[in-house]
Amino acid sequence: MRNEARRSHLALVAWAVAVFTLSAISDLRLLLLSGLAALLLFRRGAARVAARVLAVVAPPALGLSLVSWGWLAVTGGNPPVAPYAALLARTLVIAFLSLSVLRRVDLLRAAAPFPTVSRLLVLCLAQIHALRRLATESALGLRSRLARRPGTRDVLRSSGAVTASLLALSVRNAREAGEAMRSRGFH
Repeated sequence: MRNEARRSHLALVAWAVAVFTLSAISDLRLLLLSGLAALLLFRRGAARVAARVLAVVAPPALGLSLVSWGWLAVTGGNPPVAPYAALLARTLVIAFLSLSVLRRVDLLRAAAPFPTVSRLLVLCLAQIHALRRLATESALGLRSRLARRPGTRDVLRSSGAVTASLLALSVRNAREAGEAMRSRGFH
């Protein structure tokens, strides 16, 4: 039990050092080598984590890089591609590393010696659970109201109401958590 907590502490410290180091690297070759090293280090489950990174992190990172590069190309001439490629590679390597470490670390056990961090983590996890449950219920409600499978247009039409519900729930949960903490002597 104590060994597991120590291992979690060490993994989180190593992750923080690695992310800090990766954020300072701007050479694309070094970033690609770092990504390859991360793939080799976290072989078990690497395909699943890499697929998740490519599905969730890559599209917005690539889109933002393309928009930024395009804007500079339109307004200022011919910007180099290398910094944007390095930014994309850095983002993907850090995301892969973070998700791989999170799969192997028990955050609650690692945060146990630090009561403030433990409380914050519990609050975050409770908020994530409540928001995920509301989003799932909204998706099921949309599916039950239609005779067919909801398409992109249906999801976009209902997204405003779902977003408003998510924001209202998060504000209410934050207010309740704040009041509960104040009543227990936390400021």
